[in-house]
Amino acid sequence: MNSKIRKILPQIATLLAVVLIFGFFTFNAQVNMDNRGIEFGYGFLSQESSFDVQFSLIEYDGSHSYARAYLVGLLNTLLVAFIGIIFATIIGVIVGIARLSPNYLIERSAAFYVEFFRNIPLLLQIFFWYFAALRALPLPQDAEAIFGVFFLTIKGLFVPRFVWENLDIFFYSLIAAIISIVVIRNYARKLQESEGKQLPVFSISVGLLIILPLLAFLIGGVSLSFEMPVLEQIATTSFKYAGGLGLPPELIALTCLKH
Repeated sequence: MNSKIRKILPQIATLLAVVLIFGFFTFNAQVNMDNRGIEFGYGFLSQESSFDVQFSLIEYDGSHSYARAYLVGLLNTLLVAFIGIIFATIIGVIVGIARLSPNYLIERSAAFYVEFFRNIPLLLQIFFWYFAALRALPLPQDAEAIFGVFFLTIKGLFVPRFVWENLDIFFYSLIAAIISIVVIRNYARKLQESEGKQLPVFSISVGLLIILPLLAFLIGGVSLSFEMPVLEQIATTSFKYAGGLGLPPELIALTCLKH
């Protein structure tokens, strides 16, 4: 019994010490904030943020609340993570297969790629992509079109933007196609188990994924067009791209880092 107490007492003492230290700093912060007239809590989230964000997936400007600004930051983080996952998966599979190649040059090149990026700190990679690589790009008025529609400049990458009409109907058609495929797969499995007959599930699934969205375009009023980025002059020596979709250099740098 005494041995158990001796084992438990140091843990309890450590826990009490952590709680007391945390409580002391919390109380100290509360007193200092009260002396300066600063409210403690999350009420500030409903106040006007008064600052802009360069890139946002949703409508936002300085007149919106801090909560809206937090949502913009969260969505941008999820976007970077999603793009990074896609590129990392593609590059990881290619490099992983290359590492197993019997070809000496391919295998060594893949190994060099892995070891090179593994041994460079992430912060240094961010500085390289943002300050060295992206800052060397041309100004908007000097940029050459890539494939006639993409513009990579010091201010970011500008690409055509999808403009949808009745996008919800298109999504409904995809959902209906997926539900129909699930039902048909279940029916085909039961039919094979009971009667031994096989249905062309794959062909039917492909047909549903093509026909239902196509009907949404033909009779559902769904349409898709593209808004191209157009160079505009806003001052004597200042230009910008209007229209299209602009990806800021910060997003490009983080995406390059994620791979």
